[in-house]
Amino acid sequence: MNLVAKAQAAIRKYQMLKRGDKVLVALSGGPDSVALFHVLLELKKEFSLNLAAAHYNHRLRGKDSDRDESFARTLADKYKVEFIPGRAAPGWHKKLKGSTEELAREMRYAFLLRAAAKTRTDKVGLGHNADDQAESVLINLLRGSGMLGLASMPPVRDKFIRPLLQVTHEQILEYCDEKGFAFRTDKTNLDKRFLRNRIRAELIPMLKTYNPAIVAALGKTSELLREDEKFLEKTAAKAFAKLAHCRLGRISFHLPKFFKEDLAIRRRLIRLAILALKKDLRRISATHVLELEQLLDAGKPSFEIDLPAGITILKSYDRLSIELAQPKPAIPFKPVRVKIPGETSLRLSNEYQLSLKIEPSDYARFKKSSHQKPKRGSIFETGIDQVYLCLNHPQDSLWLRTPRPGDRLQPLGMNGHRKLKEILQDLQVPRNLRPIYPVLASQKETLRVLWVPSYGLSENFKVLPESSQICLLKIRLQSRSR
Repeated sequence: MNLVAKAQAAIRKYQMLKRGDKVLVALSGGPDSVALFHVLLELKKEFSLNLAAAHYNHRLRGKDSDRDESFARTLADKYKVEFIPGRAAPGWHKKLKGSTEELAREMRYAFLLRAAAKTRTDKVGLGHNADDQAESVLINLLRGSGMLGLASMPPVRDKFIRPLLQVTHEQILEYCDEKGFAFRTDKTNLDKRFLRNRIRAELIPMLKTYNPAIVAALGKTSELLREDEKFLEKTAAKAFAKLAHCRLGRISFHLPKFFKEDLAIRRRLIRLAILALKKDLRRISATHVLELEQLLDAGKPSFEIDLPAGITILKSYDRLSIELAQPKPAIPFKPVRVKIPGETSLRLSNEYQLSLKIEPSDYARFKKSSHQKPKRGSIFETGIDQVYLCLNHPQDSLWLRTPRPGDRLQPLGMNGHRKLKEILQDLQVPRNLRPIYPVLASQKETLRVLWVPSYGLSENFKVLPESSQICLLKIRLQSRSR
């Protein structure tokens, strides 16, 4: 089977294209992208394709980079194919931190997506071949990757397609030589300072002494693992929809339910949470997930770990939260005198809006409601709570405010007091939200709290049969992400 037939078979097997698609070819000028460009030209009539080509100049190799861009433009012009160029800023690699190779890859993919949007293309064709796949499997194996990493590059991912993934680099060179297609050679591919180049030049030739077909074997392994990974990801997605509590910049799990899932699913739940927050899994490895597992197994009531790319994972009692960047403690709002009766609204933070409604009531309604079971969790979790209380005097005022050092509450049925700090810990309120937890006090400056939503009322304001000034308080907290 010749190269075009292999590409054609892959396109059909993985349903990469449909008739009438517009395909943007990532045309670096190297043999792989040149071969893909010509293959798609040959298949253009069969699939009624509309082709475009895009080239990104990383400006890392001086005049050679400019010659690559010129070559790609000339090739596209020769076949009357629309050409979209892109260029990095001069000296960008000296200004940014991180691996130049990885940063260049991210810039290139971002450019290809922009170019695809600009040209309204359906697919973006990449020239990755079987050798690239084998190298990626070995790189991820050496790094200690899980199944997803070893599955490596899929033939199709979103807009990106790889029709040459089952064709070797040698077969591509033979195709270009046979057809007389010129291409550019990137000398940095010979630089052994890069891991991929060392694997290509040293490790794979050594492995071929054990198995001459090692490239095909690694490709087959990645394909088998990819199919297993698909099944596990579908299973994990169902569990995620059931278990994940999503808020702005934060996803959390109730640990007792989380631990009922199999370990393989739990690991994927963590990955799915990170993916939902940062939109990709770059710089997040299996090692990070294993580190989290060890901490969970240690049984500590709380911990906090920082992962790359601004991801923070926190455990607080029976709650595991994954956050995008560590949120700064919220700024307390000024005390607000609430209307009796009436409704008071205020913004706790950029995320939370609070409303407190107070209405007259009576003992009969109080008794009827006393059988209702309150929701468990802090007001940030439940979003709603209500309480009946008795005002001792018609002129009593109520103040809605945030916690202060020394605040305390005398819970119903108790002679002593509890510190508000301890109550918020019991409610498992995240540290960054404790400064804005709403509480009710009878005076603006008093440290004696009369109501902590989702916890309880003060003994001094409880409703009795002889109470005359009975009020019903309803609090509602709305999040922008709900």
